Amino acid sequence: MLWKRIVSAIIGIPVLIAIVYQGGWWMTIAVAILALIGYREFQVMARRMDYRPPLWIAYPLVIALVLVAHYGGQGLTWLIALATLAVLAHFTITFPEGQPQDGAIAVVGALLTGWLLGHLILLRQLPNGLEILLLTFFITWATDTGAYFAGRAFGKRPLAKQLSPNKTIEGSIGGILLATVIGVTFGSLWFPNVNLSLLVALSILLSILGQFGDLAESALKRMAHVKDSGTLIPGHGGVLDRFDSILWTAPAAYYFFLTIEVWLR
Repeated sequence: MLWKRIVSAIIGIPVLIAIVYQGGWWMTIAVAILALIGYREFQVMARRMDYRPPLWIAYPLVIALVLVAHYGGQGLTWLIALATLAVLAHFTITFPEGQPQDGAIAVVGALLTGWLLGHLILLRQLPNGLEILLLTFFITWATDTGAYFAGRAFGKRPLAKQLSPNKTIEGSIGGILLATVIGVTFGSLWFPNVNLSLLVALSILLSILGQFGDLAESALKRMAHVKDSGTLIPGHGGVLDRFDSILWTAPAAYYFFLTIEVWLR
């Protein structure tokens, strides 16, 4: 219900902004908790699809990936190598009952939650990271808000009927337009040296990716035959329901600002 979503936002957004403002270990701990809960939701859906991802690989890997983000990405290569060896070891030890895809799904789920959410930490560590991270959140939230109200007011043509029947092309366009207005407004305020066209491009890019992330989560839930990934957040569902767009927009924003930082030198 809409009122539950509004109440959750009124409570959750100030807490989230406070954690982002603090940064450092406070933010790393918060992201780690979200990532662990998100992986639990992923695991439950995977089990509904008859997969059995080994938890002894998944949970330590989630924590390790968040810590890698905390230390600026150092150690990612050896961690991926170690995770690959762990999957092979699991398959060998549990042969013939064990299935190789179970180990692969454990790693994919850990990357989905631990590493993609870990980009929130990486964003915060950039120069002007507080403003960059807030801008990423604002654009993502504006997309959701614009798509919701534009869809209700003007929505006629389905965007992806099989995945999410309520989403419309008109709503998608509304989300992009509001995201662009918000992105350009706050981007111009916080980054006056960044060209306006780059801010427009960033806003459109994040808006499209955020909507695709929402659809990707819908596809996963449909395969698992569940309505929501969890019940943690009233009106929103679980962590993966609330952060499905951020899983796409945070990495995109991080590499976007890394790129333009090189350009602006």
